[in-house]
Amino acid sequence: MKKTYIIIILIAIFSSAIGFSMVSGLRGTADKLSTAETSTEKKVISKEKAFNAESFTLENGMRVVLIENHRTPIVSHMIWYDVGAADEDWGNSGIAHFFEHLMFKGTDTLAPGEYSKTVRALGGEDNAFTGQDYTAYFVNIAREELPTIMRMEADRMRNLNIPEEHFVSEKNVILEERAQRTDINPTARMMETLRATLYPNHAYGVPIIGWREEIAALTYDEIMSFYKKWYAPNNAVLVVSGAITRAELEPLAKEYYGSIEAQPQAQSPDYKAPILPGHKKITYEDAQVQQPRFIRLCRMPSYATDKKSALALEIAANIIDGGAATRLYQALVSEGRLASSAHLSYSGFTAQESTASIAITPREGVSIDDVTTAFDAVLMDYKYKAPSDDEIQAAKDRMVNDAIYARDSLQAPAYIFGQALTTGLSIDDIEYWTYDIETTSNDDVRNAIDHFLNTDKCVDGALLPVGGAPAANQNAEGANHE
Repeated sequence: MKKTYIIIILIAIFSSAIGFSMVSGLRGTADKLSTAETSTEKKVISKEKAFNAESFTLENGMRVVLIENHRTPIVSHMIWYDVGAADEDWGNSGIAHFFEHLMFKGTDTLAPGEYSKTVRALGGEDNAFTGQDYTAYFVNIAREELPTIMRMEADRMRNLNIPEEHFVSEKNVILEERAQRTDINPTARMMETLRATLYPNHAYGVPIIGWREEIAALTYDEIMSFYKKWYAPNNAVLVVSGAITRAELEPLAKEYYGSIEAQPQAQSPDYKAPILPGHKKITYEDAQVQQPRFIRLCRMPSYATDKKSALALEIAANIIDGGAATRLYQALVSEGRLASSAHLSYSGFTAQESTASIAITPREGVSIDDVTTAFDAVLMDYKYKAPSDDEIQAAKDRMVNDAIYARDSLQAPAYIFGQALTTGLSIDDIEYWTYDIETTSNDDVRNAIDHFLNTDKCVDGALLPVGGAPAANQNAEGANHE
């Protein structure tokens, strides 16, 4: 990617609450009514589409989704390829991200860098990002300039012309990127260790940027084979959000993308996540660490593996970490004064199992054991003093209200549909997500808390200064496994 932090920003914005991600703008004609029970009244729930998206498929298999938004004369054009780090052959880690960089290196008709220069000259912005299950390229541009963007995007879908010297220079760029963002960052290194432990011998345990040794070993031929295998219209989703109608978009899509030949359906390696042999704990000491930190990662159901559980988990996570009034914040931060921050997050947007994360920063003088004990006590409190109907409804309302604001965004709907469609969800899953949240039973939400209590599929990480205290002149570092 041109700027790797874009994926971090997008995850923070969209994955912190799938309610924000998957629904917004409650328009549409109600075709079914239901009721949800609260402690004081019955709430009438309309089954309405969130986006009123339109979709069609070109003859070559390319899916196209349109979400109209005529607030401004701008469109967001996103191409999502159904390939990410989890689709890489074993030993070729980082190739999906590496290739994302090379997509900007030119074709027979576009010079290296000309794509982005053209976008900027037209007053737009562009970037790209790689995830575990997808790679996406986006442009936000004035509506009248969309044909130019589609022409360039279609060109690089199958006509890249990358000189081998550009491959070599970009490899050096990526190795330096890894050095700056991961290798010298103790938190990033510990996160790599935690994920590798949580998903042993599985692609989700491999960093998206790749392991340094494997990036260095990638060859030009491997990169180009990856391109020919995965970059095809029948492995792509075009999502356009903004000021354009289907009558305007469909002829453009057919003109620029319709003539690209479909390719044989690419197959991903079949990685099965093994069962973890109990709760794992890792202590990571580093001389750079000034502030200790605790991180817990847990394997969870995703929308693709268990939609019902994923819906309940979204709501449960919002109840546990839904603001200053929650038991978590009060017990650890505002009243307990044990931590300066404490957060729990979950998102079900993955093609296989998903991951919940807990991150706690202890206050000075407070041990990791103290904050983890306090956190686990909060979860047990929810187990034995279950969330009330009003607590659950308040969480649902927060999620729906956040969703309403997302509808006004230009790029958020394109991100939502692209990510969902490349991780096993359908358009209806997205359109009726609000209804599904509202009609998830309160008992299912209460039971979902058990997922957070079951640490058999969790890995704990304690990030500490060397020797347990800041030591700027020490160089020793390492990970100790229990």
